[in-house]
Amino acid sequence: MFCMTQDAGGTNMRKARAWSTLVLVGLVTWCQGAAYAAMSDVVTLDTRPGVKQSFLLLEPEGMSKGVVILFPADDGEVGFRKTAEGYEVENRGGGLTARRPMRETLRRSGFAVAVIAPPSDRERLDSWFRKSAEHTQDIHKVITYLRERYPGKLYLHGHCLGSLSVASVATRLKSDRISGLILSSTRSSGPAGAVTDFERGAVSVPVLLVQHAEDSCPYSLSNSVGRVKAFYQNSAPKVDLITVTGGDGKVAMKQRCKNGFHGFRGMQTDTAQAIASWLQNKEFPALVAGAKQ
Repeated sequence: MFCMTQDAGGTNMRKARAWSTLVLVGLVTWCQGAAYAAMSDVVTLDTRPGVKQSFLLLEPEGMSKGVVILFPADDGEVGFRKTAEGYEVENRGGGLTARRPMRETLRRSGFAVAVIAPPSDRERLDSWFRKSAEHTQDIHKVITYLRERYPGKLYLHGHCLGSLSVASVATRLKSDRISGLILSSTRSSGPAGAVTDFERGAVSVPVLLVQHAEDSCPYSLSNSVGRVKAFYQNSAPKVDLITVTGGDGKVAMKQRCKNGFHGFRGMQTDTAQAIASWLQNKEFPALVAGAKQ
């Protein structure tokens, strides 16, 4: 009888310990989610008469090293959905700059992150608007706000069509208050235009080009990177290139400029980490190699 009671007591104790562990894990997970939620918010600024510009702002982890403004690809049609763990970015083909691995890697590396949405007077960022003075006016207000809020450097990162936003803003502002540009799956040709269409010699800050070796989008092929690099080398103090291989390239023909190798699917975290190293002036890999999936 005593042995049975002892065994039952031991069992109960083990159950109590297991329950305590589950509660502790749940509490830690909840705290992490609450902390993440507290670190993200949607900011809306008045930028032009009757027009507002919104963006998702993620606070950096630890001491701020600067800020990176992310311009989603395609039509720039993104939404910010609030969850218990903060905001998620809902997008349609927004590419690397709309993906959580990119913004979370930057945030954990000490950078504030701003994800740009279309302004209130339009639902999409078409290529014409990306190259307009109005778009630059909106982003200039965002830059001013972020510069006043965070010390350190400020970078612009555009993916695919988002690279047109970056090229246009940097050119129109003559790189003023901008510390560097990151262009991934850079638009180098096509009916929407190319980054090389803008004024030569206007960009006077470091430039990082990020390109998948097997990008199948006809407007951002890897064999065009040399021409883009030469364009910026005319005035930028340095132009670096990170080439990515591997990942998941399986994609329907109509999605080849939105996903697959073009969007670094399967390699987003490794690519983001290489970009973060470049931003911090650390040694970064010129080749981010992975296995094909």
